[in-house]
Amino acid sequence: MLCADDSTSTTLALQSASDDTVRTGNSTVTSSTADDVTDGKDDTPSSDTIARPWAGWAELENDPTIFTTLLREWGVPSIQVNEVVPLDSIFDHDPDEVFGLIFLSRWVPEESENEITEAPKDVWFANQTSAFSCATVSLMNIVNNHPNVDLGDSLNEFRSKTMNMTPKERGLALDTFDHVREVHNSFATDIDKMNVDLRLKQDFLTAEKKKKAEQSKHPRKKRKQIEEFDDEENGFHFVAYVPAEGFVWKMDGMEVYPRQVGALATGDSWVAMVLPELQAQWESASTNDLEFSLLSLTKMKDPSFLEEDQKKMDRVREDWEPFFAQLIKTHAEKGTLKDLLG
Repeated sequence: MLCADDSTSTTLALQSASDDTVRTGNSTVTSSTADDVTDGKDDTPSSDTIARPWAGWAELENDPTIFTTLLREWGVPSIQVNEVVPLDSIFDHDPDEVFGLIFLSRWVPEESENEITEAPKDVWFANQTSAFSCATVSLMNIVNNHPNVDLGDSLNEFRSKTMNMTPKERGLALDTFDHVREVHNSFATDIDKMNVDLRLKQDFLTAEKKKKAEQSKHPRKKRKQIEEFDDEENGFHFVAYVPAEGFVWKMDGMEVYPRQVGALATGDSWVAMVLPELQAQWESASTNDLEFSLLSLTKMKDPSFLEEDQKKMDRVREDWEPFFAQLIKTHAEKGTLKDLLG
């Protein structure tokens, strides 16, 4: 399963950021404002801008080895990511050694209003301001809420600089954090990136058409808006659960603020507190034949598997596209392409 995207989730990500700019990897579509107008400036992009790495976010498989590799290459050596199957295996680890949980399923809007109406103090939560970045956003929303965990020089500095920001500002800061984005995108091929750019441009044009059409209509009630969503068209989405500042939080980067799952008293297991909600989601996804997955971030006890993981990731990152392109070209020239394709 991938952290996928569709016009609905793209539009909501853009709305949650309240930003005037829509990013694709190699281009930017901007709605102009008076503040953007300058006199006498050359709009020709500089050589530095042209040379910048791809600014989009690729789709990622929800492979725990990929997630562990992301953390390690970002500079976090002490956390590993595990798949939770069956659900009760969540208790295989001591709750104090479980830093967070990530649930992946098709995205659907919340039916209830969030009781949190302002950013909670000393809780690190970032909005998802770019499509396809939900895997990284969910990881960041977990690890940055554990001040006693060493995240490495780069992420430690990032956490310190963004702690007093708003969720939107953190999301935008993360979106421009080249080190994090480049590691995230290291699992993508050039074709993957081009597909992302194309889909985002198409989604932006669709969103603009819907926006213009709705301007002439009366506002609709939230319930009606919820009923209009089609689960089959919504993409997969990562949502994080994490203990922080005496509460358990559900952190969905598509929402403006995190949601409180419950308050933690001394001796409480935060994992047990979140279990009923996870079980309900697990059963709902199973009943509706929807793909889903649950991952846990835990303290790394045995680093001996890292070498094998690295070999696996090297294979995953191999770009076979030039080979297949040449193979197809050769068979096309020989007139044997139909035989090759069966």
